Amino acid sequence: MKGISINDTLLHEVRMLTVPYQKGTVSYFSYPKTRIDFTAEGDEIQLSVPAMLAIELYRAGILPQDAQATFPVSISGKKVGTYRVADFWYPAVGTGSRDTISILLSRAIGA
Repeated sequence: MKGISINDTLLHEVRMLTVPYQKGTVSYFSYPKTRIDFTAEGDEIQLSVPAMLAIELYRAGILPQDAQATFPVSISGKKVGTYRVADFWYPAVGTGSRDTISILLSRAIGA
């Protein structure tokens, strides 16, 4: 199964801190590759990720909040170019995929 890396971070390795189950512990979770879907066609990558992972990608700065900022993307360890976030969609009501966010990445011009 292919993996995708944004800003040199493998998405299936992003750790999200959770409330510790007892004092002095560190708890976190991450999503497996099977929950991270993407298709790369031409100059675009369509990414579908769980909502909490999408939040963490922005919170941690893996995806920049500046719509014009660019970042490197790799698929299965191979650099495929420099991209930017072109669009961000919440799921349609009634689709059954309420926790999946779609993110469209477009190749940066001149990159």
